[in-house]
Amino acid sequence: MILIVPMFLVGCGGVSTPSTPPSTPPGTAAARFAFVANSLSNSISTYAVDPQTGRLDPKETVPTGGTSSRVIALEPSGRFAYVDNVVSNDISVFSIDANTGRLSMMGSPVPAGGAPRFAVVGPTGNVLYAVNQQANNISGFSINPSGALTPLIGTVTTDEAPVELRFHPSGHFAYVVNFNSGDVTGYRVDGSGALGLLGAIPAGLSPSSISMHPSGRFAYVAHLGSNQITIFSIDQASGGLTPLTPPVSSGDGPTSITVDPQGRFAYVTNAIDGSISVFTIDVATGALTSASTAPAGTNPVALTLDASGLFAYVANLGSDNITIFTVDSTTGALTPAGPPVNAGTGPAWVTLIR
Repeated sequence: MILIVPMFLVGCGGVSTPSTPPSTPPGTAAARFAFVANSLSNSISTYAVDPQTGRLDPKETVPTGGTSSRVIALEPSGRFAYVDNVVSNDISVFSIDANTGRLSMMGSPVPAGGAPRFAVVGPTGNVLYAVNQQANNISGFSINPSGALTPLIGTVTTDEAPVELRFHPSGHFAYVVNFNSGDVTGYRVDGSGALGLLGAIPAGLSPSSISMHPSGRFAYVAHLGSNQITIFSIDQASGGLTPLTPPVSSGDGPTSITVDPQGRFAYVTNAIDGSISVFTIDVATGALTSASTAPAGTNPVALTLDASGLFAYVANLGSDNITIFTVDSTTGALTPAGPPVNAGTGPAWVTLIR
Protein backbone atom coordinates (compact mmCIF):
# COMPACT_ATOMS: atom_id res chain seq x y z
CA MET A 1 0.00 0.00 0.00
CA ILE A 2 1.25 3.48 -0.83
CA LEU A 3 1.05 5.74 2.18
CA ILE A 4 -0.76 9.05 2.03
CA VAL A 5 0.13 11.15 5.06
CA PRO A 6 -0.25 14.91 5.52
CA MET A 7 3.00 16.81 4.95
CA PHE A 8 2.98 18.08 8.53
CA LEU A 9 3.07 14.55 10.02
CA VAL A 10 6.73 14.47 10.92
CA GLY A 11 6.95 12.92 14.33
CA CYS A 12 7.71 14.05 17.80
CA GLY A 13 10.47 16.16 19.29
CA GLY A 14 11.08 14.78 22.72
CA VAL A 15 13.28 15.32 25.73
CA SER A 16 16.95 15.99 25.20
CA THR A 17 18.23 13.69 27.93
CA PRO A 18 17.05 10.56 29.82
CA SER A 19 14.27 10.86 32.38
CA THR A 20 16.54 11.44 35.40
CA PRO A 21 16.65 15.21 36.00
CA PRO A 22 20.13 16.68 35.55
CA SER A 23 21.99 18.80 38.07
CA THR A 24 21.31 22.27 36.67
CA PRO A 25 21.59 25.60 38.51
CA PRO A 26 18.19 27.26 39.01
CA GLY A 27 17.27 29.48 36.08
CA THR A 28 19.83 27.98 33.74
CA ALA A 29 19.22 26.02 30.52
CA ALA A 30 20.88 22.61 30.34
CA ALA A 31 21.52 22.72 26.58
CA ARG A 32 24.45 24.52 24.91
CA PHE A 33 23.49 23.98 21.28
CA ALA A 34 20.33 23.33 19.26
CA PHE A 35 19.96 21.67 15.86
CA VAL A 36 16.85 22.03 13.68
CA ALA A 37 16.07 19.71 10.77
CA ASN A 38 14.54 21.62 7.86
CA SER A 39 12.48 19.17 5.83
CA LEU A 40 11.88 21.36 2.77
CA SER A 41 15.30 23.00 2.43
CA ASN A 42 17.15 19.76 3.28
CA SER A 43 19.40 21.34 5.84
CA ILE A 44 20.18 21.67 9.53
CA SER A 45 20.09 25.05 11.22
CA THR A 46 22.46 25.27 14.20
CA TYR A 47 22.19 27.60 17.19
CA ALA A 48 23.88 28.44 20.47
CA VAL A 49 21.52 28.35 23.45
CA ASP A 50 21.51 31.26 25.89
CA PRO A 51 21.72 29.55 29.31
CA GLN A 52 19.73 32.23 31.11
CA THR A 53 16.91 32.93 28.67
CA GLY A 54 16.82 29.77 26.53
CA ARG A 55 16.99 31.95 23.43
CA LEU A 56 18.61 30.63 20.25
CA ASP A 57 21.51 32.44 18.58
CA PRO A 58 21.80 31.35 14.91
CA LYS A 59 25.20 29.98 13.92
CA GLU A 60 25.17 28.27 10.52
CA THR A 61 23.11 26.19 8.10
CA VAL A 62 24.47 22.82 6.98
CA PRO A 63 23.15 20.84 3.97
CA THR A 64 22.16 17.26 4.77
CA GLY A 65 22.93 15.79 1.36
CA GLY A 66 19.52 14.11 1.35
CA THR A 67 15.93 15.01 0.51
CA SER A 68 13.16 15.70 3.05
CA SER A 69 15.33 15.67 6.18
CA ARG A 70 13.07 15.13 9.17
CA VAL A 71 14.55 13.83 12.43
CA ILE A 72 17.93 14.30 14.16
CA ALA A 73 19.09 11.43 16.37
CA LEU A 74 22.08 11.84 18.69
CA GLU A 75 24.65 9.21 19.62
CA PRO A 76 24.82 9.05 23.47
CA SER A 77 28.25 10.69 23.80
CA GLY A 78 26.99 13.68 21.82
CA ARG A 79 29.79 13.34 19.25
CA PHE A 80 27.63 12.24 16.31
CA ALA A 81 24.24 13.07 14.80
CA TYR A 82 22.11 11.11 12.34
CA VAL A 83 19.45 12.63 10.08
CA ASP A 84 16.81 10.61 8.22
CA ASN A 85 16.00 11.73 4.67
CA VAL A 86 12.52 10.50 3.80
CA VAL A 87 12.43 11.02 0.04
CA SER A 88 16.03 10.06 -0.79
CA ASN A 89 15.72 6.95 1.44
CA ASP A 90 18.93 7.43 3.37
CA ILE A 91 20.62 8.60 6.59
CA SER A 92 23.11 11.46 6.80
CA VAL A 93 25.92 11.19 9.36
CA PHE A 94 27.56 14.17 11.08
CA SER A 95 30.31 14.66 13.63
CA ILE A 96 29.74 17.33 16.28
CA ASP A 97 32.45 19.64 17.57
CA ALA A 98 32.10 19.51 21.36
CA ASN A 99 33.34 23.07 21.82
CA THR A 100 31.51 24.91 19.06
CA GLY A 101 28.60 22.60 18.16
CA ARG A 102 29.69 22.71 14.54
CA LEU A 103 28.42 19.89 12.32
CA SER A 104 30.64 18.18 9.73
CA MET A 105 29.15 15.68 7.32
CA MET A 106 30.86 12.29 7.28
CA GLY A 107 30.82 10.92 3.73
CA SER A 108 27.72 10.30 1.66
CA PRO A 109 24.33 9.44 3.20
CA VAL A 110 23.86 5.74 4.06
CA PRO A 111 21.02 3.91 2.24
CA ALA A 112 18.01 2.97 4.39
CA GLY A 113 14.64 1.45 3.53
CA GLY A 114 11.66 3.01 1.76
CA ALA A 115 10.84 6.44 3.23
CA PRO A 116 12.71 6.43 6.57
CA ARG A 117 10.29 8.59 8.56
CA PHE A 118 11.99 8.36 11.94
CA ALA A 119 15.45 7.63 13.35
CA VAL A 120 16.47 6.92 16.92
CA VAL A 121 19.48 5.50 18.76
CA GLY A 122 18.52 2.53 20.91
CA PRO A 123 19.12 1.87 24.61
CA THR A 124 22.38 0.01 23.99
CA GLY A 125 23.79 3.21 22.49
CA ASN A 126 25.43 1.46 19.56
CA VAL A 127 22.47 0.75 17.26
CA LEU A 128 20.55 3.27 15.14
CA TYR A 129 17.02 2.33 14.07
CA ALA A 130 15.32 3.77 10.99
CA VAL A 131 11.53 3.44 10.72
CA ASN A 132 10.73 2.92 7.04
CA GLN A 133 7.23 4.24 6.45
CA GLN A 134 6.69 3.00 2.91
CA ALA A 135 8.50 -0.33 3.35
CA ASN A 136 6.62 -1.16 6.57
CA ASN A 137 9.74 -2.20 8.43
CA ILE A 138 12.65 -1.11 10.63
CA SER A 139 16.27 -1.04 9.50
CA GLY A 140 19.13 -1.33 11.98
CA PHE A 141 22.64 0.10 11.78
CA SER A 142 25.62 -0.60 14.00
CA ILE A 143 27.25 2.63 15.22
CA ASN A 144 31.01 2.28 14.94
CA PRO A 145 33.40 4.05 17.37
CA SER A 146 34.10 6.53 14.55
CA GLY A 147 30.38 7.32 14.32
CA ALA A 148 30.05 5.62 10.93
CA LEU A 149 27.04 3.36 10.30
CA THR A 150 27.19 -0.29 9.24
CA PRO A 151 23.86 -1.76 8.05
CA LEU A 152 22.70 -4.80 10.01
CA ILE A 153 21.46 -7.81 8.11
CA GLY A 154 17.69 -8.02 7.63
CA THR A 155 14.80 -5.81 8.72
CA VAL A 156 12.08 -6.03 11.37
CA THR A 157 8.46 -6.03 10.21
CA THR A 158 5.95 -3.44 11.42
CA ASP A 159 2.31 -2.93 10.51
CA GLU A 160 1.15 -0.44 7.84
CA ALA A 161 2.93 2.93 7.58
CA PRO A 162 5.08 3.09 10.73
CA VAL A 163 5.90 6.70 11.68
CA GLU A 164 7.62 6.65 15.07
CA LEU A 165 9.60 4.30 17.33
CA ARG A 166 10.09 4.86 21.05
CA PHE A 167 11.83 2.78 23.71
CA HIS A 168 10.55 1.91 27.16
CA PRO A 169 12.57 3.61 29.95
CA SER A 170 13.87 0.20 31.02
CA GLY A 171 15.32 -0.35 27.55
CA HIS A 172 13.66 -3.79 27.40
CA PHE A 173 10.76 -2.90 25.07
CA ALA A 174 10.10 -0.78 22.00
CA TYR A 175 6.86 0.50 20.47
CA VAL A 176 6.02 1.65 16.93
CA VAL A 177 2.91 3.61 15.94
CA ASN A 178 1.51 2.58 12.55
CA PHE A 179 -0.43 5.38 10.85
CA ASN A 180 -2.43 3.43 8.26
CA SER A 181 -3.30 0.32 10.30
CA GLY A 182 -4.18 2.33 13.42
CA ASP A 183 -2.23 0.25 15.89
CA VAL A 184 0.91 0.04 18.03
CA THR A 185 3.44 -2.74 17.44
CA GLY A 186 5.42 -3.88 20.47
CA TYR A 187 8.88 -5.47 20.54
CA ARG A 188 11.19 -6.98 23.11
CA VAL A 189 14.75 -5.59 22.98
CA ASP A 190 17.60 -7.97 23.79
CA GLY A 191 21.06 -7.09 25.01
CA SER A 192 22.40 -6.70 21.49
CA GLY A 193 19.62 -4.30 20.50
CA ALA A 194 17.76 -6.88 18.38
CA LEU A 195 13.97 -6.45 18.25
CA GLY A 196 11.63 -9.40 18.82
CA LEU A 197 7.99 -8.94 17.85
CA LEU A 198 5.50 -9.04 20.74
CA GLY A 199 2.41 -8.23 18.68
CA ALA A 200 0.14 -5.32 17.79
CA ILE A 201 -2.70 -3.69 19.69
CA PRO A 202 -5.39 -1.43 18.19
CA ALA A 203 -4.85 2.20 19.11
CA GLY A 204 -7.26 4.37 17.13
CA LEU A 205 -7.50 6.42 13.96
CA SER A 206 -4.21 7.55 12.38
CA PRO A 207 -1.78 7.33 15.31
CA SER A 208 1.01 9.84 14.76
CA SER A 209 3.20 9.75 17.88
CA ILE A 210 3.89 7.83 21.09
CA SER A 211 5.56 8.87 24.34
CA MET A 212 6.42 6.93 27.50
CA HIS A 213 5.96 8.03 31.10
CA PRO A 214 9.38 8.04 32.81
CA SER A 215 8.05 5.55 35.38
CA GLY A 216 7.62 3.08 32.53
CA ARG A 217 4.04 2.39 33.60
CA PHE A 218 2.14 4.32 30.91
CA ALA A 219 2.23 5.10 27.19
CA TYR A 220 0.45 7.94 25.40
CA VAL A 221 -0.51 7.89 21.71
CA ALA A 222 -1.56 10.94 19.70
CA HIS A 223 -4.09 10.42 16.89
CA LEU A 224 -4.02 12.81 13.96
CA GLY A 225 -7.24 11.38 12.54
CA SER A 226 -9.44 11.79 15.63
CA ASN A 227 -7.84 14.68 17.57
CA GLN A 228 -7.42 12.44 20.60
CA ILE A 229 -4.83 10.95 22.95
CA THR A 230 -5.15 7.33 24.03
CA ILE A 231 -3.56 6.08 27.24
CA PHE A 232 -2.17 2.58 27.86
CA SER A 233 -0.79 0.86 30.91
CA ILE A 234 2.41 -1.10 30.32
CA ASP A 235 3.02 -4.52 31.84
CA GLN A 236 6.52 -4.23 33.28
CA ALA A 237 7.29 -7.92 32.78
CA SER A 238 5.83 -8.60 29.33
CA GLY A 239 5.74 -5.13 27.78
CA GLY A 240 2.08 -5.62 26.90
CA LEU A 241 -0.18 -2.59 26.47
CA THR A 242 -3.67 -2.30 27.99
CA PRO A 243 -6.00 0.60 27.08
CA LEU A 244 -7.08 2.70 30.05
CA THR A 245 -9.68 5.45 30.31
CA PRO A 246 -11.53 6.74 27.23
CA PRO A 247 -9.37 8.86 24.91
CA VAL A 248 -8.73 12.49 25.84
CA SER A 249 -9.39 15.30 23.36
CA SER A 250 -6.48 17.37 22.07
CA GLY A 251 -6.41 20.31 19.67
CA ASP A 252 -6.90 20.00 15.92
CA GLY A 253 -4.31 17.83 14.17
CA PRO A 254 -2.13 16.35 16.95
CA THR A 255 1.20 15.33 15.43
CA SER A 256 3.37 14.72 18.48
CA ILE A 257 3.18 14.09 22.21
CA THR A 258 6.00 14.67 24.70
CA VAL A 259 6.05 13.79 28.41
CA ASP A 260 8.29 15.91 30.63
CA PRO A 261 11.25 14.21 32.39
CA GLN A 262 9.51 14.24 35.79
CA GLY A 263 6.33 12.70 34.38
CA ARG A 264 4.05 15.51 35.56
CA PHE A 265 3.01 17.07 32.25
CA ALA A 266 2.34 16.08 28.64
CA TYR A 267 2.54 18.40 25.64
CA VAL A 268 0.79 17.86 22.29
CA THR A 269 1.55 19.82 19.11
CA ASN A 270 -1.61 20.50 17.11
CA ALA A 271 -0.57 21.18 13.52
CA ILE A 272 -3.92 22.30 12.12
CA ASP A 273 -4.98 24.86 14.73
CA GLY A 274 -1.42 25.99 15.54
CA SER A 275 -1.47 25.31 19.26
CA ILE A 276 0.15 23.28 22.05
CA SER A 277 -2.17 21.38 24.40
CA VAL A 278 -0.83 21.05 27.94
CA PHE A 279 -2.01 18.22 30.20
CA THR A 280 -1.28 17.34 33.79
CA ILE A 281 -0.56 13.67 34.50
CA ASP A 282 -1.87 11.70 37.46
CA VAL A 283 1.29 9.80 38.37
CA ALA A 284 -0.73 7.04 40.06
CA THR A 285 -3.21 6.31 37.27
CA GLY A 286 -1.57 7.88 34.22
CA ALA A 287 -4.72 9.90 33.53
CA LEU A 288 -4.44 13.15 31.57
CA THR A 289 -6.27 16.34 32.55
CA SER A 290 -6.38 19.30 30.20
CA ALA A 291 -4.57 22.20 31.88
CA SER A 292 -3.93 24.94 29.31
CA THR A 293 -3.33 25.76 25.65
CA ALA A 294 -0.52 27.84 24.18
CA PRO A 295 -0.42 29.41 20.71
CA ALA A 296 2.49 28.38 18.48
CA GLY A 297 3.37 29.16 14.86
CA THR A 298 1.86 27.71 11.69
CA ASN A 299 1.71 23.91 11.66
CA PRO A 300 3.64 23.11 14.87
CA VAL A 301 4.82 19.52 14.49
CA ALA A 302 7.39 18.74 17.19
CA LEU A 303 8.19 19.91 20.72
CA THR A 304 11.45 19.41 22.58
CA LEU A 305 11.94 20.09 26.28
CA ASP A 306 15.25 21.28 27.66
CA ALA A 307 16.58 18.89 30.32
CA SER A 308 16.47 21.68 32.89
CA GLY A 309 12.68 21.69 32.54
CA LEU A 310 12.73 25.46 32.06
CA PHE A 311 12.30 25.79 28.30
CA ALA A 312 10.40 24.20 25.43
CA TYR A 313 11.14 24.51 21.71
CA VAL A 314 8.51 23.99 19.00
CA ALA A 315 9.23 23.45 15.30
CA ASN A 316 6.65 25.27 13.15
CA LEU A 317 6.65 23.58 9.76
CA GLY A 318 4.44 26.13 8.04
CA SER A 319 5.95 29.39 9.33
CA ASP A 320 9.61 28.30 9.06
CA ASN A 321 10.53 29.17 12.61
CA ILE A 322 10.98 27.93 16.18
CA THR A 323 8.80 29.11 19.05
CA ILE A 324 10.57 29.17 22.42
CA PHE A 325 8.58 28.90 25.64
CA THR A 326 9.35 29.14 29.31
CA VAL A 327 7.77 26.33 31.32
CA ASP A 328 5.91 26.95 34.58
CA SER A 329 7.31 24.33 36.96
CA THR A 330 4.07 24.20 38.96
CA THR A 331 1.41 24.09 36.25
CA GLY A 332 3.38 23.12 33.14
CA ALA A 333 1.96 26.16 31.34
CA LEU A 334 3.94 27.53 28.39
CA THR A 335 4.72 31.25 27.97
CA PRO A 336 6.41 32.55 24.80
CA ALA A 337 9.99 33.69 25.50
CA GLY A 338 10.21 36.44 22.91
CA PRO A 339 9.50 36.30 19.17
CA PRO A 340 10.01 33.10 17.14
CA VAL A 341 13.48 32.39 15.78
CA ASN A 342 13.89 31.85 12.04
CA ALA A 343 14.85 28.40 10.77
CA GLY A 344 15.16 26.94 7.27
CA THR A 345 12.18 25.93 5.16
CA GLY A 346 9.87 23.40 6.79
CA PRO A 347 11.48 22.90 10.22
CA ALA A 348 10.38 19.51 11.48
CA TRP A 349 12.55 18.70 14.49
CA VAL A 350 14.56 20.33 17.28
CA THR A 351 17.41 18.51 19.01
CA LEU A 352 19.28 19.93 22.00
CA ILE A 353 22.82 19.02 23.00
CA ARG A 354 24.66 19.70 26.25
